[in-house]
Amino acid sequence: MDRDDLLAAGDANLGAVLRLAARTAPGARIDDDGRLLLVSTLASWPGPYHNGALRLDRALPPDEVLERATAFFAGHAPGFCLWVAAHADGDLEDAALRHRYAAVSPAGVPRLALEHPIEPATPPDGVTLDEVVDEAGRRDYLRVTVAAYADAFLPADAAGATVSCVAALRGPGVRAVVARAGGRPLAAAMVVGGPRLGDSATRRGPGGAPGDAPGDAVASVQLVGTVPTARNRGLGELCTRWAVAAGFDLGARAIVLEASEAGDPIYRRMGFTEVSRYRWCFGPPPP
Repeated sequence: MDRDDLLAAGDANLGAVLRLAARTAPGARIDDDGRLLLVSTLASWPGPYHNGALRLDRALPPDEVLERATAFFAGHAPGFCLWVAAHADGDLEDAALRHRYAAVSPAGVPRLALEHPIEPATPPDGVTLDEVVDEAGRRDYLRVTVAAYADAFLPADAAGATVSCVAALRGPGVRAVVARAGGRPLAAAMVVGGPRLGDSATRRGPGGAPGDAPGDAVASVQLVGTVPTARNRGLGELCTRWAVAAGFDLGARAIVLEASEAGDPIYRRMGFTEVSRYRWCFGPPPP
């Protein structure tokens, strides 16, 4: 894919990830006019995936973005995160900082992309890779996520809001997997595409290609985690490889993800390359 197309499709996919959370989290709120996406899934946690503002139309004036975000989140969350794409949102970031929003992680996180299939996941003896298809699978995915992200200070209720029902992990364009050993869930990953990915009309076949909608051009790997007692055994990479294959099978032309510091070298070794970065500005500004 052309880099500009890849970046635009990745931004559109991020919107799909936030919309999925808004559809599936109990009590979630969303304001989405196609130009600005505002999502609140949990009143107590102001992280970017739970209380986030994403500008999809870069022609939307920064001051309008800030005004609408402030009004949307007022009284519903202790704060919110404004998504800042390094490749497109310099004006928005400048405006937010000028209005005394706080810069969060100025270096940001790398947006990595992979445009070709890789070696499939082959579990070692004693390990199974089980696709999430029911409530039991969802509960195991949640157990992994709570344990894996505890040292990243993600509260259990925030993890619960993200995977609150089976539809958050399995549906049009959404697949998830849990790695188990001896029946115990040890690692997990999921892949999220645009709303049309996974439909028979867009699934990739021999020589085929997915639909033309920007959000359907890529799928993203999300919520990769391994419980602390099972780390350094390659289980997170195993689940990521499964998710990558599932994304291409759904019809994506590329797979993207936002890499954590721990996961970054693993993903790059798998063949992912950096194409941009995301940063955040935290608001609202103090009185």
